[in-house]
Amino acid sequence: MERPGIHRNVCVIRSFRYFGEVTTADRRYGGRTVVARKAERRQRFLEAATRIFAERGYATCSLAEVCAAAGLSKRQFYEEFETREDVLVAAYDRIQDDAAAAVAAALAELTTPNDPELALHAGFRAYLESLGSDPYRAQVALIEVVGVSDRMENHRRSRRHAWSVLIGSALVDIGVRLRGDAELTTALLTGAVTGVAHEWLLRESRPPVSELVDLLTGAALALVDFD
Repeated sequence: MERPGIHRNVCVIRSFRYFGEVTTADRRYGGRTVVARKAERRQRFLEAATRIFAERGYATCSLAEVCAAAGLSKRQFYEEFETREDVLVAAYDRIQDDAAAAVAAALAELTTPNDPELALHAGFRAYLESLGSDPYRAQVALIEVVGVSDRMENHRRSRRHAWSVLIGSALVDIGVRLRGDAELTTALLTGAVTGVAHEWLLRESRPPVSELVDLLTGAALALVDFD
């Protein structure tokens, strides 16, 4: 009810419906959201960086070359990364994450999960096949990231530690325990895997992956005790 002496003019807007706030992330361009387009650009940068760092070497490859290889601009690069090293770190992490996922999937698919030799064999094969499926990925993961900076070395160490945790947990699940200091033994094992893969990558005539898997499985079995 209106108070006496006060008159209000009411303006009615017909046929107006409010659907809620549309954020920048929800907006669509060419049928895709901003988030989807950003994810696609990031993926293009990672793929281009992996290829060009492997082909030309990270130390001699410029940011402009990364952008050219991705077919994107520097402005778009800086929307995703701050420095050239940032894209190297992200590319390296993607390679490591894919390898870890491959190992986890291989172990999950085992029909006899309590067979240590079979489990080690499957895990090593999954890792080496993930890394070796693309020579660019292997080159970046094993060579181009080495000695880049203190930051990169610390990051590599943290990833090796993550692998050690994964390996230690997997071994416990299959009923074996590491000999001696678990942290040092897993470091020895991960170092052996990396060293063998590195040497394999550098060879002109590479033995089949199965030969490497057999070698690593034998070495790993010598480092564990059966419960």
